[in-house]
Amino acid sequence: MEDRLSWVDKKEKEDKDRLAEGYFTIAEGDNRVQILTHMPPLAQMYDATTKKYRTAEEGEKGASIKGVCWVLHEGKVKQAKLPYTVVKAIRALQLNEQTEFDSFPMPYMITINAKDAGTKEVEYNTIADRKDTAVSSEILEELKKKPTPEEIIEKIKGKISPRKSDYPTENVDPDGIPF
Repeated sequence: MEDRLSWVDKKEKEDKDRLAEGYFTIAEGDNRVQILTHMPPLAQMYDATTKKYRTAEEGEKGASIKGVCWVLHEGKVKQAKLPYTVVKAIRALQLNEQTEFDSFPMPYMITINAKDAGTKEVEYNTIADRKDTAVSSEILEELKKKPTPEEIIEKIKGKISPRKSDYPTENVDPDGIPF
């Protein structure tokens, strides 16, 4: 029998690829990247009811901390939110005399190996490349046109509603409500 609906599968894959094009997500196995910018923290809480993340409030326990940055992945500049354990491993590389660096972009590629990616049990192993990798002037020019990691965080905070109530805080006259 001829499969006349296979175009649906192709369209779904194209849509998924298009959405993921500008973003780096750690996949199962080896993920080779070069960190292009610093990584300020973004604290978020997962809301199981809405199945979305929201900005964590100052001092809120159980927040997921991500390092927001730009990476070079498969020859493309991509926005990334790296898990705290990966950022911590990058910091360890920065402080190690064999792999130290003092500015961004990092002078070499790293491989982030993920086991059980996409689950709460995910384990990461971050390994430095043994040789320096220069970032091309074209990539650096493209990076200049991108928002800073801090600007990305501010945009995310604007999109993700905080836990505080969205109801007005001023006094409301019940007689003024039209229903």
